[in-house]
Amino acid sequence: MTKSIGAGGGTKNRFFSRGRAESPDSRFAFWLVFPSAAIIIGLLGYPILYAAWLSLHDFKLSRPQSQPFVGLTNFVQMAQDPEFLAALGRTTYFTVLTVGLGVLMALGLALLLAQEFRGSAFARTLLLVPWAVPPVVNGIMWRWIYDGNYGALNWILLKLGVISETKLWLGTPESALNAVVFAELWKLLPFITLIILASLQGIPRSLYRAARVDGANAWQRFIHITLPSLRNTLILVLILQTMWSIKVFDVIYVLTQGGPANGTTTLFYYGYLETFKFLDVGYGSAVAFTIMLLVLVLTCGYITLLRRQRSSSNVAKEEAKV
Repeated sequence: MTKSIGAGGGTKNRFFSRGRAESPDSRFAFWLVFPSAAIIIGLLGYPILYAAWLSLHDFKLSRPQSQPFVGLTNFVQMAQDPEFLAALGRTTYFTVLTVGLGVLMALGLALLLAQEFRGSAFARTLLLVPWAVPPVVNGIMWRWIYDGNYGALNWILLKLGVISETKLWLGTPESALNAVVFAELWKLLPFITLIILASLQGIPRSLYRAARVDGANAWQRFIHITLPSLRNTLILVLILQTMWSIKVFDVIYVLTQGGPANGTTTLFYYGYLETFKFLDVGYGSAVAFTIMLLVLVLTCGYITLLRRQRSSSNVAKEEAKV
């Protein structure tokens, strides 16, 4: 009996000794990550906390000596502000279009560029050009394209017979907002396409060969092989595109400056106007903090959706095994 207890105790000691042997590796990994984490927390954590503090105060640069604490007054005022609600609606419209059209167009382009054809390498390289253009240059270029007098878009459409007279593409709130959507899509589409293309090239070709042997057509291969393999990548693309769309600023500032008639004033630009034009730092910080929370909620929603899809797929696999 004593021997058995001793053997068991020895086994237990060896088990815990292995656990203690792994702890130095964990501490080493922690110290490797710590500098980067500290820099990120320092660069992002302090501004976020300071913005949260400002959002709870009535802080105007016109009277910086007075910063009374007002609690949630700025947020209540924001919820009742028709300009904020209108900017929220424009941001929703802008985000839905850029995310929906952007992901669909990027997926189509990636599927096309994944095929081997003459000049495919050059086409993939050429795709980088819009993404490499600086945002301000992108806005200036599209302002020239949309110009009602000598813009390239009017000239091309007139030559093709699509329109009979020149259009002021930035002259009305509706057309200006759609013009900004297209300009932003042109800028961000290449990067998203390259992410999806890289993921496509990582799918084993053997899966497609086996599907062809089983008689699956192109649509069936896309639904049952391509889309499931791209699930994680598409979630990542949705998160990135959503964040970029909500915080769009450069192209609006250069193209329209929020006009005409505030028709292109999105949430991010609205916060900029409140902070730097009207000098209401407290209210502008409340808008900025609300944008951050909105992005955080949408990101958590995407991640939750991904986890649920993984759980359902795992359950389906277990049921298939049974």
